Order: sequence, then C-alpha cells, then structure tokens
Amino acid sequence: MHTEHKHYGGEPPFGQSQDAQDAPPAPRAERGDGRDGAAVASRLEKRIYLDSGRYRINLRNYGDGLAEIGWSFASSLRPGKVGRGLSEEREEHERRAVRHAKSRIRQLILAAKADHLLTLTYQENVTDFDRACVDLRKFVRIVKAKRPGWIYIAVPEEQARGAWHWHMAVRGRQDVVLLRSIWRHIVGKGNIDVSPPRGVGKQRTLALVKYLGKYLAKGFAEGNRALNGRRFRASHGILIPCESFALPAAERGNVPGYALERLQEAAGAVGFVWVSEDRIAGWACSWK
Repeated sequence: MHTEHKHYGGEPPFGQSQDAQDAPPAPRAERGDGRDGAAVASRLEKRIYLDSGRYRINLRNYGDGLAEIGWSFASSLRPGKVGRGLSEEREEHERRAVRHAKSRIRQLILAAKADHLLTLTYQENVTDFDRACVDLRKFVRIVKAKRPGWIYIAVPEEQARGAWHWHMAVRGRQDVVLLRSIWRHIVGKGNIDVSPPRGVGKQRTLALVKYLGKYLAKGFAEGNRALNGRRFRASHGILIPCESFALPAAERGNVPGYALERLQEAAGAVGFVWVSEDRIAGWACSWK
C-alpha cells in the first residue's frame, strides 16, 4: 500500500480523532502502514496489555472518496495517578477540548457535504455574544421554516474591534436575496455573503473544514470565556456515519496496518496518516 503523507507525534490535521485520545503508551511506528513497529508493539503488549482491554477501530465513510479512521487501545486497568501541576492539567484539558471540537466540526461538515460558506455580519459593533447567539437562533428558525431541508454548521468569530459575526458551512447554492432579507429583518443593518471555496466537489468541503477549524481554534487561543460551551452550532439530525471493527487476534501487532487497509477498502486511497509516538493510537484519512 502506498501512503502519500506520514506524520508522527503532534496532532493530525483538523483535530485528532476522538478514538485516539485515551490510549496507553506504545512504541513509535516507522512507516505509514505501521508494519515496521509490529515486533516492538508485540513485545510491549505482552508486558503491558495483559488485561481485558480492547482495541477500538472506528471508520467514518462520508462517501465520494472521503473517509477517516481512528484506532486506539482502551485498557480495562485503572491508570495510576500522575502528579501534575494545576497549570499542566489545565493545558492538557484545553488541548483535549480543542481536538474534540475540531474533530466534531470536521465530521459534521463532511457528513453534511457542505460546499458553500455563508457569513453573517453586523453593521453596528455588536459586542454582546449572547445577543449574537439569539440573532443566529432567530435566523436559523426563520430560514428552516421557509427551507425545511436547510442545514448549517456555524462558528462565531470576534473581530479586533470586539464585534461578533458568524461563519457557516452550508450545502448547495443559496437564495442570497432571501437570506439577506431574513438577516436584516432580525438585526436591522447587516449583511450576508455566500461563496463557494476554491476547487470543485469534495475539495470545497475540505476547504470548509480547514476554514471553520481555523476560526474555532482562534476562539480557543484567545481564551474568550463567552465561548465556553458554545464554540459552534449545527443543525440537528446531521448523521455522522461510523462503523466499528473488532481487531483480529492475528493483527494485534499490526494495528495501524490493519486500520489503513480498512480505509483503503472504503475510500480507495490513503492520504494523511498520524501515528502516536507514545500510545497505541492513530488517525488517518483518505485526503492529503
């Protein structure tokens, strides 16, 4: 199998898969297919994983050649407490929150097959985030009443002057006149912009993943407390596909290789591959 991109350590693009966040220490694999690390992984398993834990391998196939897979080991043993300072625990918690939020945004956009960017702005300097949230809810409610099948994934952004606006991933061509009239009915003087990202087909969807992920990460980096628990909004009912695999006993020393074969079968390609340096965990996708 030919793997275009490899990466070890750090984080995968667009946020780490939730399936790879809580795995125990494991050796670093040296190739994208994970086979060179098989012997070392096998020895480590005999020493550490003699418990009733299990491997988790989850594939999300979005169609059109877009799929991702995550793998990890879920130990049944209760981990020992590690002495950490409060600041270090807080930083780790924040990193996990960023990874989880970016993963969720990615999954929602890919599952919705969003391909256009809708931006809602105010003319006045609206610095009250609660008001911005109320305005968005009113906007969504009216749009869905007129277009029942309309779906969205929205991320707020605070401008340098303190004003809020919304970036939204939506699907298909939009009725700009209708959307602008609804937004202005709610906020008075304001505007909307609708544009497709560069590229065609799935490239537009991937561009939206990067774009909204960037603003999501910006909100975390700036530490704005107004965003706590309200990092993004999305339509209810967006179904995120997920297929779980049980790892065959013969593949216990080749978890990444087995996962990548499942990804290849589902999407016809393996693009970016991330394998943890210190855990049996990883994530891969079909795009570069």
